[in-house]
Amino acid sequence: MEQYLVLDLGGTFIKYALMQQNGEILRQGKVVSPVDTMDHFLTAFEPLRQEFAGEYAGVAVSMPGRIDTARGIAHSGGMFKFIKYDPIAQLLSDCFQAPVTIANDGKCAVKAEAWDGALADVDNGAVIVLGTGTGGGLLLNRQVWMGSNFAAGELSVFGMDFKKMTDGCKTFGDAREAFWCGWMSAGGILTHYAAYKAIDAASVDGYAFFDAYEAGDPVAVQTLQEFGKMAAAGIYSLQSVLDLQKIAIGGGISARPEVTEVIRSCVEQQFNSIVFSPLKVPQIVTCKYGNNANLLGALRFHLEQEND
Repeated sequence: MEQYLVLDLGGTFIKYALMQQNGEILRQGKVVSPVDTMDHFLTAFEPLRQEFAGEYAGVAVSMPGRIDTARGIAHSGGMFKFIKYDPIAQLLSDCFQAPVTIANDGKCAVKAEAWDGALADVDNGAVIVLGTGTGGGLLLNRQVWMGSNFAAGELSVFGMDFKKMTDGCKTFGDAREAFWCGWMSAGGILTHYAAYKAIDAASVDGYAFFDAYEAGDPVAVQTLQEFGKMAAAGIYSLQSVLDLQKIAIGGGISARPEVTEVIRSCVEQQFNSIVFSPLKVPQIVTCKYGNNANLLGALRFHLEQEND
């Protein structure tokens, strides 16, 4: 069975895995992501090329940004701000001396869950990834929807406060108030919790928040409930446009069952609170593959492109 080197490029780490064609992970690890220059970015892959030399038939890459998978062009790169309209697939192919496929990380998550995960049994669904911002991807008619400009599913900038949007967002703080990422994210939860507690946001992480939640901290309980309500309001708006069957929640904090549970409960309350609504409540579930979804989805994109 063929083996592939699969990379998940994040703003903090590059996760890598040697995987079989069926998605089985043979070895995996991570290295620090260089986010300053293209030269440092490309140099970071040389140790991986050496470590896995002769073991892979191709390289599959999940990365942030507006990605043209068919042509291998990264129009943007998220935290890799130096990436602008670059032929990343070809640059990495030159490095690894093998065929390379690149795809947006949110779309990779959808691809994995649609393969044989949480969205395997539906035609129309979405994955919402709760990270620093709000990652996402859409499955429509069993196809990952790329969008006309490869930006479909960029849920961080899904509008939540139209007045603030019309005023403009000149700072990241403005954006957090105007867009869904300000609540529908791990970063949003922690930011609001820290603000309510009047503590430095840098002093609290997800572990500390859920420790407080389990201890019955009323501020933590309130914050998670407000998160659920804002999640539900956004899902209602999303449903009015897309009419989805199922929405799968991913990201590191989705490992906590309380997260999906509070979203599911608040979604039911939100839909029931609008008596004239023509919308059907989508099923809310947790992603099957968690932090490995991007790797599996990138592999699936690569295999499909390899067989075209």
